[in-house]
Amino acid sequence: MTKQAEALHASLVALEKAIAEEEARQRARIDAVLPKHRLSATNLAHYFGLRKKDVRRLQLDLAALGLSSLGRCEGHVRDTLRRLCGWLSGEGGNATAPGAGEALDWAKAEKILHDNTHALFGPRPPDRHVYIMVTAPDAIEATAAWSDELLQAGADLLRINGAHESPQEWAAIAATFKARARAHGRQGRVIVDLPGPKLRTDIRQLEQPVLHLPRRKDQFGRTVTPTRVLLVAEHAGEAQIPVPPQWLPRLEAGDVLGFTDSGERDRSLVIVGPDAAGVVAQSLRSLYVTPGLELVWRRGEKELARGQVGMMPKQPAVFSVNVGDRLLLNASGQSEDPAARALAFPEPQLLAQVKVGERVILDDGRLIAVVEAKRSDGLLCRVKHAVKSPIRLRSGKGIAFPDSALSLRQLGPQDEIALEFALEHADGVGVSFVNTPQDVALVGERLKQKGKPGFGMILKLETRGAMRNLAAILFEALKHDPVGLMIARGDLAVELSFEKLAEMQEELLWFGEACHLPVIWATQVLDSVAHSGLPTRAEVTDAAMSMRAECVMLNKGPYIAAATRMLVDIIRKMESHQYKKRSLYRPLSLARTPPADKAD
Repeated sequence: MTKQAEALHASLVALEKAIAEEEARQRARIDAVLPKHRLSATNLAHYFGLRKKDVRRLQLDLAALGLSSLGRCEGHVRDTLRRLCGWLSGEGGNATAPGAGEALDWAKAEKILHDNTHALFGPRPPDRHVYIMVTAPDAIEATAAWSDELLQAGADLLRINGAHESPQEWAAIAATFKARARAHGRQGRVIVDLPGPKLRTDIRQLEQPVLHLPRRKDQFGRTVTPTRVLLVAEHAGEAQIPVPPQWLPRLEAGDVLGFTDSGERDRSLVIVGPDAAGVVAQSLRSLYVTPGLELVWRRGEKELARGQVGMMPKQPAVFSVNVGDRLLLNASGQSEDPAARALAFPEPQLLAQVKVGERVILDDGRLIAVVEAKRSDGLLCRVKHAVKSPIRLRSGKGIAFPDSALSLRQLGPQDEIALEFALEHADGVGVSFVNTPQDVALVGERLKQKGKPGFGMILKLETRGAMRNLAAILFEALKHDPVGLMIARGDLAVELSFEKLAEMQEELLWFGEACHLPVIWATQVLDSVAHSGLPTRAEVTDAAMSMRAECVMLNKGPYIAAATRMLVDIIRKMESHQYKKRSLYRPLSLARTPPADKAD
């Protein structure tokens, strides 16, 4: 063995010792996981042991000799180290060692990952290995035709957000999607996201209600799909217009309700047909509706009746906020200080854990403030940055405290409702805002108590706390089956910063492979396509990167089927070039030698 080979061999032996020591340190956690995940937990410990070391120089030296540079060893760390030692010592790439136990080589690691993926997401799509999950729209839009178009485009799973609508609407969405999936010979699994302890602020000042229903248009301003609304006797939710109750059983498809909206523009609603909760109508124009507007009911040229839009509850005011403005966070949402806009905070006991000088991020990062003072009437904050000034701040927007160590609760009333629904109608749950292993155990134990085999759990990694406690969270995850991870990049970017997100999303992919759990790449994938029909260059690159995960999640939008088709096409093309982090060399058209010029 040359001196260089001896030095490299010694470095690898030292690494093997380090991962064995990490395995010993994590022994209690490894022994606590499910027997089927024992190899994965052991390898996870090995990967943590490896990544505690700086091996960059070693990687370059190994690559210079044409050997593995450790850059793709996430799923089988010890096997890779032993094979490298074998090559350097002249014994070849035999990784077997006395007392090594069950070998976890590349093939075994791949099989475990694929088995875990299929257990959670269902049978593999026939033309690719990456699954596509799509977020469901409101129940009124999740029709059989919508489901057919989505399934034909290539969607594999449906995500229902348990923070919106109710179990009645969720049941209609799930039933329709599953029925159409069966008609297409597909499973069409459904995942329900638990709302989790998402922190939001409320504006308690009320103003005259205005229902705004924007038209859906493309980048040229052309209307692409009608705006749908539910006509009801009493207002009970978004996208609902109360009309005279006696009209509802008599309205027929094709009837028209004409009116002048609050913007003094002539508008009309065309009746589509009855629904379980009312009557569905649609318009090709945007609408601004307030109580008391006169309605004219026509059937053809004949006027049948006149009435009024019924009562709607007053709605929270919209604050116009500039950089330099002061905001007051407290339980009541009231302020006696005219210079401070008050925002009601749902869990005021958490404000005591926030310190002066720490950041407060509102509206998914569109507004950033800093705590100036802790007063008897609340937390006084000064706005430091905004995406534009002024910015319109609405009630119900998210709030985050990225610099604060908050103790958050899990499984509130809405979580309980969503969990019970999921256990009856869906195939798994997404656990939102995981911060600690206790958050995972809480939901996991509930699922075990129900004893529903094959019911999945997806851990949404989207907080600073999850990053701090990642090791404990992953070992806890391996106590459950099937289970997966979601890189929820939207909230994670708010918590960590966009710069840190770029690094963190890579690391989470690596750790997912290390413990052989499927990973979902989520948030704003091809978002412009879903909403306008056309992508940005950055989005196409992001979508190409996403296929290193086992599943990619798309959000809702009027062009969601087009976005799904584009994602399928990108994944198919990229899978011939890359698998996970591995580059695959198919023949390239750019490499073909052109025919030689003919001699004159």
